Amino acid sequence: MAFTLRYGKLLWALAILFASPATWRTVSLYANLKSDIEELLPRNAPSVVALDEMRQRNSGLQYLGVVVDTGTAANLPAGEKFLDDLSARISKYPPDMVRTVRVSTADEHQFIEKHAPLYIDLDGLKKIRQRVEARRDYEVAHATGEALDEDEKPPSVDMSDLEKKYESRVKKTDDKSSDRFSSADKHLTMLFVEVGGFSTGAEKAHALLARVKADVKDLDTAKYAPGMRVGYASDVAISVEELEALQADLSVSSVLVILAVMGVIVAYYRWWKAIPVLIPPLLLATVYAFALASLPPFSITELNSNTAFLGSIIVGNGINFGLILVARYREERGRGENVERALELAVWGARPGTLAAALAAGASYASLIITEFRGFRQFGFIGGLGMLTS
Repeated sequence: MAFTLRYGKLLWALAILFASPATWRTVSLYANLKSDIEELLPRNAPSVVALDEMRQRNSGLQYLGVVVDTGTAANLPAGEKFLDDLSARISKYPPDMVRTVRVSTADEHQFIEKHAPLYIDLDGLKKIRQRVEARRDYEVAHATGEALDEDEKPPSVDMSDLEKKYESRVKKTDDKSSDRFSSADKHLTMLFVEVGGFSTGAEKAHALLARVKADVKDLDTAKYAPGMRVGYASDVAISVEELEALQADLSVSSVLVILAVMGVIVAYYRWWKAIPVLIPPLLLATVYAFALASLPPFSITELNSNTAFLGSIIVGNGINFGLILVARYREERGRGENVERALELAVWGARPGTLAAALAAGASYASLIITEFRGFRQFGFIGGLGMLTS
């Protein structure tokens, strides 16, 4: 205790010195936040294996919609021209980012027109076959001289009745603009992007959306028509929004935890100096825990949606050890002891209990290490270290 008091400034200088790389490492861990489902599971889990297999068989499973509200139906052509220019840019993105980009259903219409017989009803196919076979038999019979009635009229192969039947089901139009993802009534038009690879996380989606937004800003909708607005929809936009909401929740929850703890401390002890006494060491303990977890043998280089909340959890649980020490110190000061003597008695009295509590809490967290779930294992490593550093 005497050594700590004598070299207090030096100890704090060293603590802050080591805190600089520890803080940088903690920030880098949160910067590499992974929201992928497989980040929580073992690599050999059936669901993870199935996801890997699905990626190999079909990479195009996620989409981004760029929706333009043109304000009025008169501005719809301008909105479509804007999307055509944007489509030309997006089509030049790397294949692993974008597989296809479309502004209309022209490809589908061409396919249907080219393979129209595939979509005829079974009864219609039977009628066509019957007519073709009847005409074939007629021609063969007359060509070989086997016809019983030379004046017999050839069977008709006219398919106009079937054509009318299917034309009534399809809206016939020569206007190619009708293929576009547009609505004049709602003055909306849309561009459709198929993502190059499938991911259960939001990192690739975030990169794609950021690049599209940059191109949208560069093209500037005001140059096409006044009052146009651009929005984003589908899987990519939703996953990015969910990740941003998670990050916002992390920030808000961490701030709320710290403010709530500080408020309770001041209200209970009625001693504002308890805040600078407790909070700085606790924050140091938190960044030290994350930094140590990033080193071998733990080697945690990224966080997932489970372990991302450990910062506020370490603060919420780790504050207990300091609170006990402050309570013992205030108790001795209330008995009339001087500062140095009160500190000695507080440390001597609180150390066994807080050390035992830290070891017990650390062991509880560390018990999660034996599971195969990576989310739990990271929780065990960082949480166990957090209790000891606190």
